[in-house]
Amino acid sequence: MAKSKSDKKNLSATVLKTQEKVQSEPGIPFFTEGFWKKNGIAAAVLLVLTFGLYYQSIQYGYVLDDLIVIEENKFTKQGLAGIKDIMTTESMTGYFGEQKNLVQGNRYRPLSLVTFAMEYEIYKELYPKASHFINILLYGLTGILLFMVLHLLFPGQKNVWLGLPFLASLIFIVHPIHVEAVANIKGRDEIMALLFSLASLYTALRYTDKQENKWLIFTVLYMFLGLLSKENAITFLAVIPLTIYFFSKNNRNGMGMLVTSLVGITVFYLMVRFNYSGVPKLTEVSKDLMNNPFLDMTFVEKMSTIFYTLGKYVVLLFFPHPLTHDYYPYAIPKVGITDPYALVSMALYGVMVWYAYKNYQKKDVSSYSILFYLATLSIVSNIVINLGTFMNDRFIFMASVGFCIWLVYMLMEKLKDRFLPYGKYLGMALLGVFTVFYSYKTYSRIPDWENALTLNRSAIRVSANSARANSFMATALYNQYKAMESNNIPEKLAVLREALPYAQKACEIMPEYYNGNIMEAGIVGEIFRLDGDMPLFIKNIKPVMLRRPDLPYLKEYSDYVVTQGYYPKELYTLFKEVGQALMTHKKYSKLSIQYFNFAYKLSPTSPEINALLATAYEKQGDTLNAIRHAAKAKEQ
Repeated sequence: MAKSKSDKKNLSATVLKTQEKVQSEPGIPFFTEGFWKKNGIAAAVLLVLTFGLYYQSIQYGYVLDDLIVIEENKFTKQGLAGIKDIMTTESMTGYFGEQKNLVQGNRYRPLSLVTFAMEYEIYKELYPKASHFINILLYGLTGILLFMVLHLLFPGQKNVWLGLPFLASLIFIVHPIHVEAVANIKGRDEIMALLFSLASLYTALRYTDKQENKWLIFTVLYMFLGLLSKENAITFLAVIPLTIYFFSKNNRNGMGMLVTSLVGITVFYLMVRFNYSGVPKLTEVSKDLMNNPFLDMTFVEKMSTIFYTLGKYVVLLFFPHPLTHDYYPYAIPKVGITDPYALVSMALYGVMVWYAYKNYQKKDVSSYSILFYLATLSIVSNIVINLGTFMNDRFIFMASVGFCIWLVYMLMEKLKDRFLPYGKYLGMALLGVFTVFYSYKTYSRIPDWENALTLNRSAIRVSANSARANSFMATALYNQYKAMESNNIPEKLAVLREALPYAQKACEIMPEYYNGNIMEAGIVGEIFRLDGDMPLFIKNIKPVMLRRPDLPYLKEYSDYVVTQGYYPKELYTLFKEVGQALMTHKKYSKLSIQYFNFAYKLSPTSPEINALLATAYEKQGDTLNAIRHAAKAKEQ
């Protein structure tokens, strides 16, 4: 029976509405070739915004671990000739000259070092401007790739600019917690790991859509490149199947082959890693507090402190202020199970896990965002492996994607449904506030990374209780003093006197901290060289001698002041008292002889110092020297 024009019109309208509904719901579309035509301008905006925020960093130099991966890495500075060594050794070997395994496990992240070697090959010198430019470009591309992935997951957005894919990517680009990964050249490993992981996710989605083997090959390749960038890309072994489960409807074809291929390439990566950098000895625990912040903590204290930091991550994602690059002992305090902050954090993460579990079968976007966050955070949480520091802004780089998706979804979708008819405008207003605040904070945070002095000045304001931050601040000021061309002694003394309290604070926090003590001793020595104030010198150097009498610098400097004939009476008293204190020291008793001998050089006929040397040698089992000095003591 023929249909009337009215029936045909109604049928067409029904089909059109059904298509619009399907396109507006989360799900992997069958065709995405029109992405650039529809979204090219929005993608360009993300890239331009990235450079607009970060362009200032192009003029900056090297800071922090750039020394290890670029400035003093002999493999990187060989250019292309060094790539073989980069690919076949642990990532710090090019700096130390050997594999030291200073932190639990080891570090095999060769791909970013390969890019640094390629830069060196091109420019034939260290050229930080190029490195900073590449970091910004890679970060912008990461934002665009995130936009592309979310476009697959949330197709059919009526307004590109107000759709979740663009807005979540926008929040990702402007978020201040990413400044460390972008403005610090070494942070390229974080950017590349996420870039290639997202690429692997994108091609995995295309594979489940199209069932074309080329997409499977790309998925495996990108996963491997992500793993070579940084090991936390391994979390996408969970993220990729999780994403397909949440957002595919009838497109789970080839899941078995996909998962098998991803597991296979991960096993291959681990074989390569273990072959070249060794199997991590996870049972070994570093005795250096700077490489093991949980040293001497009970299990309960360790877990409480970890949840303290996990809670801090959530706070910084919402409100990234103040920011610091230094979370070493004890910028983060050691806390117990009764600490309110730790308890709140435990409860928060418990609720997150409960919500994700309760709603995962509903394929709820919030549940997906939480699971993405938890999966990618797991490996950098200190629960799985000891990372060598309590936390870092860059550790949350990958997991922040989950937060960005969740924030936009809650403000632009959930809020709209809860507060009709004004929810939509309220969500837009709040998202605008977040965007403006994050952009301002990012732009104002970037100059902190200009050089060591600016970076450490910013860190010390936030991490005042970090031994490392105080020591690094003292070092930065000391290096400023060493670089001063002026012979103006008052100006030089002013810089040294500014530096000294930071070194002293570092040693107050960690009495045996090597770097802190060596800086304190060096600064004290330089101040004495300029002002000749012996009483002040003795007052400041004596605590260092008592804390770390084993410092080679102390022996060298003591030899110097003794041979120069400076204030022999005062120095004699100093060395004698230090030696007496060390005689009963459990760890450094042998070194009492070293300091007694400095006093002996100043007054070889003193019965007092000869008697003390006789006693010290006798305690160490050196009978001949004990008898010799005992005889000298009686002769006088």
